[in-house]
Amino acid sequence: MSPTTIVFYQSSPQHLYGGQLDILRFFQYYDPSQVKPMVLAPADGPFVDRARLLGVPVTVMALPAELARTGGALLHGTAWARLRQAALLTPWSMRVARWLRQNQVEALYANNRRAVLTLGLAARMAQTPLFWHIKQDQDRGWLDTLAMHLMTYAGACSRDVQQAFQHRHLRHAHRIGYIPNGIPLDHFSRPGGTMRAVLGIPPDAPVVGLVGSITPRKGVDVFIEIALRLAKTFPNVHFLVTGDAPPTYFDYKTRMMSLARPLLETGRFHATGWLEDMPTLYRTLDVLVMPSRVEGFGLVIVEAAAAGVPAVRSASGGHTETTLNGQTGFVVPIDDVDAFTERVSQLLADDALRRRMGRSAREYVLQHFGIQPFVDALTDALLAIRKT
Repeated sequence: MSPTTIVFYQSSPQHLYGGQLDILRFFQYYDPSQVKPMVLAPADGPFVDRARLLGVPVTVMALPAELARTGGALLHGTAWARLRQAALLTPWSMRVARWLRQNQVEALYANNRRAVLTLGLAARMAQTPLFWHIKQDQDRGWLDTLAMHLMTYAGACSRDVQQAFQHRHLRHAHRIGYIPNGIPLDHFSRPGGTMRAVLGIPPDAPVVGLVGSITPRKGVDVFIEIALRLAKTFPNVHFLVTGDAPPTYFDYKTRMMSLARPLLETGRFHATGWLEDMPTLYRTLDVLVMPSRVEGFGLVIVEAAAAGVPAVRSASGGHTETTLNGQTGFVVPIDDVDAFTERVSQLLADDALRRRMGRSAREYVLQHFGIQPFVDALTDALLAIRKT
C-alpha cells in the first residue's frame, strides 16, 4: 500500500513556537511507508524554510492581504467585516480545493483554530477530511462552534484541553481525541555547558527564567513582577526571558522592558530573544517559571525538566500532565503573583529541594514524554480520517 498524502497547513509560518516545532519534529520522525507529508502555507518564513530542509515539499499560496493582516482574528469584527472576509476567502478556497484534488490529498492537518476556519471551505469543496490539532484551552465561543462543524476530527494536545472542549461541545465530544505531546528527549537531557559566561552571569548565581513569546497570554508581566519581588530577597539571583514579541505586541514588549528597567540597569535581567540552542539555555536555569494565562500544554516545562530543571507554572491547560504538584515542580493559580513568588522563593532558598525536584522532573518526563508516542498518535489520527 502506498503512503497516504497528508497536507500540513501552518497558519503562522513566520514563527517557530511550540506548534511549529511539533510539526517539524513530526517530519523528522514519521514513517515514510505510512505518510507522505506536504506543507501548505500562506507565506514564506522560518517554518517553511525548516520544512524544506527536511525534504518536505512546500507550496505557498498567499492569502488576500486583508486576511493576512487579521492575525488570529479571522472572522472577527462586525457582521460586515466578516462578510467581507468570507468573500475574500472564497476564491482562495477554490484555488486550494483545486490544488488538493490535483495532488490527490487524502487528509488535511490544521495547526490551530484559525487554520481550520481558513481551510474549512476548501476542505468541503475538495471533500478532503480536516484534522484540527487543538493547542489552547481558550474558549472562542461561536468561532469554536464553527470550527467544530468544519473539522472531521480534532486531537487535543493535553487531557486538560480535551476535557475542556468536550465539556463545551457535547455534540462533538466523540470527535475530540487526544494526541500526547512529546519531544526528542536526548536532545534536551544530554550534558553540556551553559550560557552563563556569554550572558555575564556568575557561576554561582541562581537563574530564574521564562521561555515563550513576549505577550500577555504568556504572562510576561507576571514574571517581571515576580522578578522585582524576588530581587529584594535574593540579591544574587539573575532573571532571564527567552523569546520575543510578534509585531502586534511590540508595544507590550516595550512596556515590559520598561518595567524591568531596575533589574536591567543592575545587569540582573537578561532578554535574549529567540535562541537556536535551547538545551544550553535550559542548562543555564535553576528554576523555570511559566505564568501563562492561556495554554494548551506547556512544552517548555517538559524540555526544561529533561535538563533537570523544576518549574513553577500556572494552572492553565496541560498542568495536570506536565507537573506533579509538589514533586516535579509547583502549580499555582493563574495571575497569583504572591503564590508564584512564594513557590519560587521556596526553591531558591532550599538547594536540596530544588535538586530533588529537578531529578524527579527529569525522571518523570523521560518516562512519559518521548517523541515517538506523539508521532505514532498523530499518524494514527490522520490515517483514521483519510479519504477512502
